[in-house]
Amino acid sequence: MLPKATVKRIMKQHTNFNISAEAVDELCNMLEEIIKITTEVAEQNARKEGRKTIKARDIKQCDDERLKRKIIELSERTDKMPILIKEMLNVITSELK
Repeated sequence: MLPKATVKRIMKQHTNFNISAEAVDELCNMLEEIIKITTEVAEQNARKEGRKTIKARDIKQCDDERLKRKIIELSERTDKMPILIKEMLNVITSELK
């Protein structure tokens, strides 16, 4: 579980808006899913090279297309999400396209 205070502090660095506890919770859930997906892909990269240790290069070499699809899928599940989080995901998604 990500430290919610840290996530909220990072969010506050990029807005003057108030941030609800629910918004922080939702973003933490999304970030955890992104971390999970990235780790799974990095594990596959390490396994291809016969290693049992995930290295920085495995993260950097993650399959962009798979990650892009998962992040876009995640951003499409945000109908009832606070506007701030939805906007953050839209920015990330637009950068991936």
